[in-house]
Amino acid sequence: MSGRVDDRASWLKQVLGFTLPPVRSRAARGTPGSTARWKAARDAWTAANEAVDGQISALQAVLRNSGNDTLQEIAEFGLSGVTGNYRVPLAAALVELGAGDPAAMQKAGPKTLKIINDFRSYLETSEKVGVCDANPFGTPVSIRATLGGALAELAASLEAGLRR
Repeated sequence: MSGRVDDRASWLKQVLGFTLPPVRSRAARGTPGSTARWKAARDAWTAANEAVDGQISALQAVLRNSGNDTLQEIAEFGLSGVTGNYRVPLAAALVELGAGDPAAMQKAGPKTLKIINDFRSYLETSEKVGVCDANPFGTPVSIRATLGGALAELAASLEAGLRR
């Protein structure tokens, strides 16, 4: 499994210029559902979100410079237009969860988990996301892989926190 993760990390670095946060041992991450695990998952989400923002910005620049009115119009929507209405509600939910202490997990965790799972489902099925990821302009974009992986870690951390 480690080799597979290393291969993916290498591909992300080489093709997309994105470096995954360092993976720490299970002991260093803390127990499942711990605030340390939650912090690591939030940090990974933030890094993934920033990486995809940069990818979409690069794609937008290509579309704006295309000379095609339709492509220029598409460029105006940015990442929010591609990722549906999930980023803002998720950002608000993450603020509500804060450091992920047990009380916050129990109060806001279920709602946040639903947002995360809905977002993941959207990413997996969205034609917009697929078109951006497979764009023919030579601009590397990996919305599904980058955001999907970070959302999966957020979900796992929340599920563990809710089981405590």
